[in-house]
Amino acid sequence: MRIIPARTGWQLVALSCVLLWAHASTSQSPPSNDSEARISVRISAERPHYQPGEDVRLHVEIWNEGKQNLFVSNNIDDVASNAIATINLTLYDGDQAIGPGFVIAGDSFSSERASYPPLATELPRYWIALPPQHFYGQEVVMLASWYSKLSVPGKYRIQGKYRSRGFLARSINNPLLHYADELKQLPYEAWVGDVETNSVWIEVTKEPVRSRVNSPH
Repeated sequence: MRIIPARTGWQLVALSCVLLWAHASTSQSPPSNDSEARISVRISAERPHYQPGEDVRLHVEIWNEGKQNLFVSNNIDDVASNAIATINLTLYDGDQAIGPGFVIAGDSFSSERASYPPLATELPRYWIALPPQHFYGQEVVMLASWYSKLSVPGKYRIQGKYRSRGFLARSINNPLLHYADELKQLPYEAWVGDVETNSVWIEVTKEPVRSRVNSPH
């Protein structure tokens, strides 16, 4: 998992995150306006062709399209449907939507602990600061065992929906629920909402996938 800038090198982004976190730990400014918190989520396939029964690897990017800094979850690929933040991927065969073969929902009780470390230690474990016009990326795998059509030759469309409940979610699955009062004092917020991704097309084919070899001139 990594944070990658739109226009600068990763060293500059790492420094930005450190400075943003230091500012968030000391400032008592009011949170940013929700209207300024906008993201887009973009997906791309590792390649366009796959063998029947082969897993599909997607690169997922969460972009901060707003004018304010915001926090996004550093775990995009949480499979539990009631997780704090997750992406749900759907495979389309024509107009027919084909979701995963099953849905996982479980309570972790992660908000209840015997002792609580300082927020400065816990927040970076679950959330990452994202400046405007930067994105956070992660690889997400669509398992062929979860999507039956990935074993059947054909052309398919993939689209996802990303959902985040934010770090103030009143849930037993929220590991930062104990720190709610402190989180409200941060100068910017975690993104909350639902957003659909772009679509990508793949083809499942029985033909062998050949790698391109550059011929000598």
